[in-house]
Amino acid sequence: MDFEKAAELIPHLVDLGISHLYASPIFSAVGGSTHGYDIVDFNEIDPALGGIDGLRRLVGELRAHGLGIILDIVPNHMAAHLENRWWHSVVEWGQASAFAGHFDIDWRAPLTLPFLGRQFEEELADGSIRLTFDHDRNCLAFAYYDALYPLNPASYPAALEGCNLALDRLIGVAKKAEANNALGFHSEVASLLKTPPVAAALDAHLQRVSADKPLLQRLHDMQSWRLMSWKAARDHLSYRRFFEIAGLVGLRVEDPAVFEATHRLVLGLVEEGLVDGLRVDHIDGLADPEVYLHRLRERAGEHTYIIVEKILEANEVLPEEWPVDGTTGYEFISTLADLLSDESSGLWREDHRSATERAVTESKLQVLSHNFNAEVRRLAALAGRARGYDNAPDGSEQIAEAIRHLIAAMPVYRTYLSDRGASEHDRRMLDGIESRSRAAAPEVGAEIATITACLRSNDAETDRQAATELRARFQQLSGAVMAKAVEDTFFYRRGDYLAANEVGAAPSWAPCGVPRFHEGMRERGSRSPAGLSTTATHDTKRGEDARARLYVISEALELWAAAVHRWRDMNRAGLQPGAFAPETSVEQFLYHSLLGAWPIKPHADEKDLLSLRERMEDFAVKALREAKLRTSWDAPDEPYEAAVTGFLRGILDWQNRAFLDDFENTTAPFIRAGLINSLSQTLVKLTAPGIPDIYQGSERLDLSLVDPDNRRGFSPRPSLRDLRRQPTAGDFEDCKQWLIRLCLNHRQGRGAALLASGEYLPLDIQGPASRHAAAFMRRREDQLSVTLVPRLVFRHLGEGLSVRSDLWRDTYLLWPEECEPRRLRNLATGATVDSQRRIVISEVFHGFPVAFLVPE
Repeated sequence: MDFEKAAELIPHLVDLGISHLYASPIFSAVGGSTHGYDIVDFNEIDPALGGIDGLRRLVGELRAHGLGIILDIVPNHMAAHLENRWWHSVVEWGQASAFAGHFDIDWRAPLTLPFLGRQFEEELADGSIRLTFDHDRNCLAFAYYDALYPLNPASYPAALEGCNLALDRLIGVAKKAEANNALGFHSEVASLLKTPPVAAALDAHLQRVSADKPLLQRLHDMQSWRLMSWKAARDHLSYRRFFEIAGLVGLRVEDPAVFEATHRLVLGLVEEGLVDGLRVDHIDGLADPEVYLHRLRERAGEHTYIIVEKILEANEVLPEEWPVDGTTGYEFISTLADLLSDESSGLWREDHRSATERAVTESKLQVLSHNFNAEVRRLAALAGRARGYDNAPDGSEQIAEAIRHLIAAMPVYRTYLSDRGASEHDRRMLDGIESRSRAAAPEVGAEIATITACLRSNDAETDRQAATELRARFQQLSGAVMAKAVEDTFFYRRGDYLAANEVGAAPSWAPCGVPRFHEGMRERGSRSPAGLSTTATHDTKRGEDARARLYVISEALELWAAAVHRWRDMNRAGLQPGAFAPETSVEQFLYHSLLGAWPIKPHADEKDLLSLRERMEDFAVKALREAKLRTSWDAPDEPYEAAVTGFLRGILDWQNRAFLDDFENTTAPFIRAGLINSLSQTLVKLTAPGIPDIYQGSERLDLSLVDPDNRRGFSPRPSLRDLRRQPTAGDFEDCKQWLIRLCLNHRQGRGAALLASGEYLPLDIQGPASRHAAAFMRRREDQLSVTLVPRLVFRHLGEGLSVRSDLWRDTYLLWPEECEPRRLRNLATGATVDSQRRIVISEVFHGFPVAFLVPE
């Protein structure tokens, strides 16, 4: 979506009550980027979006309608791509480049460029590498398909050896070339090549020497870089990358000069008043998040809204030293899971936690040994240097194994150790991971002790520079490992309750019901009232309404298990002979995922079902590769994947009526209960502490699968002005959008101060159905509001989009003793509630399944 299309959404956003447009990165990215996180120029607004002029027009339109804008910034990395002129310069000039210090590169070895399909020698022998002239950059380059890797000018004499005399001047220009005058060098080369005889002579020479494989090998060896297979990155990588993506290179934003170079444009937009807030991507990837955030706050000013993408594990809080307004809100999803999951379900056996912890540790050790082996090796070398062993000691494998076990023992994404010392929290954390890792791997206990000593101290026995780098790189890696091992491995292996497999969720989480929900919301109100409250982002594993539906499985575990068993028998003929695919766990995972994506209304025709089938096939391949059990991204087992997608094609064939009709009938009550969960989830998000974050299109039904399925386009629909009486499941999308519009407009008007800073007060429910509802009050001076939502209603569904009224018999909402009762109006229905200490819940829920009450 470009700026012009975004501007077309403004009337829709205004009608909904949106205050700010929240944009993904808008800086120039790799051509054809679908997300903008692969930035090639921090100081240019992407022309593909409309450039700086398009941004100014968009902001002008937003301002004219009373809206602001928040930008997503990416300080951790940028694209390791030749379209990136900083990166191109580093490839061309090596460590002499003015931009070499911008990137987190270990220059003790040649710069690795893992972008070939096979190893360099194989590609060279096959004729895929040739010598050419890059007319856009005015330099000699190795051509590999469309990629042109520049040669260092110092190697031009070798490349042009035996050339036509017409090229002597080019050799002379190259011999005196210096990195600090790269522009002048390229200009001289361009000038020379304007002469037709010189250009012709160069073309002829390059065509001839491209067949000279030994020469090309020698030229390759003369560069400050080495081209290699993309598969080699896991073992040999000379730069820090974003997670395991070699195409995204880490930035040294801790260097003030790099900070200035990467933030010049965005801070200029802030200072100009065009931008109201900043969302900092992957804050845990930075060497020193605290120093970075203080620098950002100082430059952006006290009134700029700043939030960080930070995953908070259970009982973890945002560091108080960080001058930010909050997080992007993944912890909010975990709190909702307590509200909407049945804490009495048999899903969470006594051995659940220990089995999960073993499986997560296994996943961490796998990605550390395979996906992040290069990073572990780099840390092992740093640990040796920190203790005075400049050359790799005989025990380097033991050091590497110690590092793996230390990171595998981390219960959070990272600690925040620095030369300034460690907080008491981080000291306890280090003690804990040392104890757990030594218990798990006593054979490397001495190495574990050595590494933790380096992480803790700045004593005279260590090489301070190496210890500082070890500390930073260890903490940068631990967060990446947590993300890839838990969110992108374990959560694709565990298929018994997909609703809990979400970004920011603790893998050993088990629901504790309404009490912990209230505890989480109260904590949120006191610590992070201005943080985002999200239920869907481009990174979540599924759409918010799909997750709300999957919570229902916890209420009807036996019914769901019986259905899965029945479907396995029904679809056994679809299993691929000899492939043993999909295995039982994968088949269960697919049925869960299919429930989340299934439409509210039956498929109208074969075309609708085909669309779902194609989405499910793409999702299945991604899920299987992320799980890393029988196939993976770097070693795909295509026959196995074909067996699984073939199974999906078979069960989702329009003619397979036995399964389709059974699935439709069985899941119907799950879907209806899920819709009520969705409305509960939506109302809580709109009225609890925090700022509601509405992901694009999720104002209506959001049954997305994981990225890129959640990036599909959407078309806004007008909001209802009046709620339909006794709405049906078919009215859900209109009801959800209407509810969002109702509450957001209240937040911007009469309820602005209350919902921004009001106290959070849990309210008691009394009666036989007390576990089926939750309520809270927001209170500020003489203002208040009450939110009342149902939960666990699978066995109590009424007609349409409702809960049976008999569920609420003799069940009451209790008014708090310290607050005088008020006569209330239900904004959802317009009905009034008399001033009383015991409010009859069945009356409040009459006409609509959730209630938002405000004083008349």
